[in-house]
Amino acid sequence: MGKIFRVCISNGFHSCEELELPARDYELLDMAERLQLEPGQKTELEILSYPDSFSYLEKCIAELPDLYQLNALARRLDEVNETDTRAMAVFEGLVGMNMQKGELPIPLLSLIDFAYSADCCYVEEDADTDYKLGRFLAENGFLPGAQELSDEAIELLDFAQIGKTHRELEGSVLTSFGYVEQHSEVHPVSKTMDFLPRQPDYAILLEVSKGSFDDAGYDSGKNVKLKLPASQEKLDNVLEAVEAWDWREVGWSCLDCCAPALADIISDTEEGIDFLNQMAQGLADLEPQALTAYKALLEATDCKDLRSAETLMDSLDNYIFSPRYSSPIEVAKGELSVVLCAEAVETLTPHLNLYSYGQALIEKCGGVLTPYGLIEREDHQPVLSAENMPRQGGMEMK
Repeated sequence: MGKIFRVCISNGFHSCEELELPARDYELLDMAERLQLEPGQKTELEILSYPDSFSYLEKCIAELPDLYQLNALARRLDEVNETDTRAMAVFEGLVGMNMQKGELPIPLLSLIDFAYSADCCYVEEDADTDYKLGRFLAENGFLPGAQELSDEAIELLDFAQIGKTHRELEGSVLTSFGYVEQHSEVHPVSKTMDFLPRQPDYAILLEVSKGSFDDAGYDSGKNVKLKLPASQEKLDNVLEAVEAWDWREVGWSCLDCCAPALADIISDTEEGIDFLNQMAQGLADLEPQALTAYKALLEATDCKDLRSAETLMDSLDNYIFSPRYSSPIEVAKGELSVVLCAEAVETLTPHLNLYSYGQALIEKCGGVLTPYGLIEREDHQPVLSAENMPRQGGMEMK
């Protein structure tokens, strides 16, 4: 999956996250957790960068676009960017026609419809200038009377003016892929689309291929997506699909994971498929709040290998996780609400440096404040690395 947009997303307060789109459902769900978004809560979004092939969209998309609609557009543009130059031409052409009419910004739903409407336009790839368009029209029977002219007379025609006049009359455009002219209405696909992310039916999604030895003659050229955890039958079917005899012949990359911090580690790991399948089963068995605590622990320890990640998962019961804390100020307020009555807290709060007090409390308990919340060891020793884990105790959610 390529990347179309890089965006900055804010919950409207002090927290913000950068994300590359298109993002898979787990990435979007994780972003919502990191920003501690309530169901249905709107985000503030800024597009930080566009790829060169879609730079023209910078003038078309309104400020503060909807994240999930923008992600749907990015997914479609990623698909056509890789496989369908005609769809790319039509999309750029339809955008250009709207820009030509001064219809800016263009609603995201309209842009999504454009991206799914490759069959609503004529495309002439060789006509990327008015001159080439004019010559194409004259030589292919689209210019009245041109067929009666001799070759010498045709060469005397002002092809650039012919192309320009035709383009302006039709309201069509020249794109980086050639001439585009609309002949029918775009498909209103966005009306039936569900943009919200859904819980995927896997813990880890892999793209599996046989070509892992840089040998074109050995590579079957076949890629298969594998959802983990998987049964032995499904694992065997994937081997057959990529024409491999053994998992030692196979390479993979991680497309998605319920703990996104593990995705790159999984892609780079030298662990076998059995270990990875077992890891996926462990992730699938975690309750939602335990999974959030695990993601906080991965971030707090800066875990870099799967064996350590597995050990961290097995040690979750030894940590206290407080998802309601997203800043030192909230930690300070939480502590004050425990030791003082509400009236005293209200009186005292304006006179305290809550940020410094909260930092001191976090340091004292040896915890780490992550975007998911505060994670700390039950024995109050510092949470530093995967090597410094306690071996007994009980997990607690605050």
